[in-house]
Amino acid sequence: MAVMTTRRELLWRAAALPALAQQRFTGALGLQMYSLRRQAAKDLPGTLALVRKLGFEELEVGGFYGKTAAEFQRLLAGHGLKAVSLGAEWNALSKSIQNVSDDASALGAGYVMCSAIPGARRLTFDAAVRAADQFNRWGEPLARAGLRFCYHPHGPEFVAGPDGTLFDTLAQRMDPKAANFEMDVFWFVFGNQDPARALELHPGRFPLMHVKDIRPGEPRTFDPGTVEEEASVPAGKGEVDWRRVLKAARAHGVRHYFIEEEHPNAVPQIKETLEYLKNLRL
Repeated sequence: MAVMTTRRELLWRAAALPALAQQRFTGALGLQMYSLRRQAAKDLPGTLALVRKLGFEELEVGGFYGKTAAEFQRLLAGHGLKAVSLGAEWNALSKSIQNVSDDASALGAGYVMCSAIPGARRLTFDAAVRAADQFNRWGEPLARAGLRFCYHPHGPEFVAGPDGTLFDTLAQRMDPKAANFEMDVFWFVFGNQDPARALELHPGRFPLMHVKDIRPGEPRTFDPGTVEEEASVPAGKGEVDWRRVLKAARAHGVRHYFIEEEHPNAVPQIKETLEYLKNLRL
C-alpha cells in the first residue's frame, strides 16, 4: 500500500509539472535602452555587449547615438539584439512621420512609441483631445507601413477630467486601429491608478509594458518633474503587486515587456528585477 501511495504521488507530481511551469512569468522580456543611457553614451558597443550578457535579446530604443537607423540595426544584430520598439519625440513625429516610419522599418521594429505631449506636465482636457486626434493621424500611416503606434503616459494624464481622467479621454478618442498605449507600471501607480484594473478595462490597448517598480510612499504629484531617478526600484522592492499586474497583462494582450530602470546605478537593479521575475509564480 505504501508503494502504491508513493507511485500516486510521483504520478501526480509529474502531471502537475507542466501546470506549475505555466505559472511562471514567461513574457517576451526586453530592456528599455534608457536604463543604460549613461553607459551607452560613453561606450555603445560595450553597453550592447553588457545587454546581451544580462540575457536580453529585445530592446526598446530612443536614439541611434550618432548612427543612422540602418547602421544602428547592424550594430544591434552583431550583438544578437533586436529593436522591437522605437521611441519618437512629438517634434520628430510632427516634422516627418515618413522619416520616423522609415527609421522604424530600418530597425526592423514593430512599434513606434511617443512618451510626451508638449506641455504635458500640466495637461488640460483640450490638450488631451488635440493629442488624441494627432495620435490617430500619426497612427494611420504607421499602421499602413506595418507599425503600431503607442503613447506612453507619465502621470499628468491621470488628473480628473470630464471623462473620468484625461487618460480616459485619450483612450476614448484614440482609434484602437491606429493608436494605443505602452503601460509604464511605475507611472500608472504614480498617477494613483491600478495598472491591473486598467489592463482589464482596456483589453488589447496595451501591447507594450515597462516593468518598473516605484519607491514605497512616493508622493503622487501627477508631475513627473518632481520624481527623483532613485524613486525607480527593483521589481518586488516597491509598491507594485507584480503577480496581479502580470497575470492581467498576460490575459489582456501585453506582447512585449521591457525592464526600465531610471536609477543612476541601474545594472544591479536590473539584475535584481531579473532574479525576481525568474522566481515569480503567477
